[in-house]
Amino acid sequence: MALLGQGKFAWKAITAAVVLAVIVLGGFAIAGRLGGKDGPANATALLGPAVPAEKPEKGIIVFQSRSDGFWQIFSLDLSSGARKRLTRSQADDITPSVSQDGSWILFQSSRSGSADVWRMRADGTGVERMTEAEIDCFDPCWGGGGSFILYSSRRSGRDNIFALDLGTRRERQLTDSFWSSILPSITVDDSAIVFARSKLGWDVYRMDGDGSNVVALTDKGGNCRPDWSPDGKRIAYVSDVADGKGDVWTMDADGGNKVRVTPGDDSFDYNPAWSPCGRWLVYETTKGSKENPWSLAVIPVNGGTPFLLTPPEANDRFPDWAPAKDGQ
Repeated sequence: MALLGQGKFAWKAITAAVVLAVIVLGGFAIAGRLGGKDGPANATALLGPAVPAEKPEKGIIVFQSRSDGFWQIFSLDLSSGARKRLTRSQADDITPSVSQDGSWILFQSSRSGSADVWRMRADGTGVERMTEAEIDCFDPCWGGGGSFILYSSRRSGRDNIFALDLGTRRERQLTDSFWSSILPSITVDDSAIVFARSKLGWDVYRMDGDGSNVVALTDKGGNCRPDWSPDGKRIAYVSDVADGKGDVWTMDADGGNKVRVTPGDDSFDYNPAWSPCGRWLVYETTKGSKENPWSLAVIPVNGGTPFLLTPPEANDRFPDWAPAKDGQ
């Protein structure tokens, strides 16, 4: 009996030692991931728990997909899975942006011969050209509760950000930089704009709603495609600092508390957009090469297991999330 008791004690001791070693080694591995040379000092890699993939039960995702030889605008109903084509043109219709009330969709189209910003109702009707500049206009987004729009345009050989009042059709230039400034996103209260600027590589910048007080939120390049959270407290963006290929991250409005959201070291994850409730991010993803077809995925903002919304062969890109009546 004494020997049996000692054997049990020895086995428990060995088991405890093995568990402790696993915890320590795991801690070293995560620490290397968080504080390694590839990440900023204040960045946290959020690998996500090993839980089943989940997705929101309701909501409408608007996106572009390749159809009949052209990019066209589609919508996806998360509750029913219904996929609906919204544009049917003999030109590329791309980068949709849904208005805050969900009634209108902005998009870029070359159907007029040059790249211009167009809008349509949420059901695809009422298509209207919004810009008629001789120079391309692209990357549209809504501001002012639908009273004005933002977009990028190349003037004098440089890309800058402009605002267009939809009532007066008066255009204002918000950036005037030697460095290209594109991909604007504005807070719900119109107080701040984030955008991507190419200086020593692409980085995320912030400015006031009138174009003043420009500050860099990231540095060293490899950061782009920002999108404000509905409450204006966080910014989703794409960064390659973790693995050199592009993942979805979030950060505070001042550039602090950078957190990696998408966990896949074998996937390219681009173009994040927030859900209206602020709990989810939808984005485009592909594996192997950026030249491969893309699919849409959704992930909780705090990380977890991504859920694929569309198959890779669908080649779906640039998602935006339409507001839902129940807030999701």
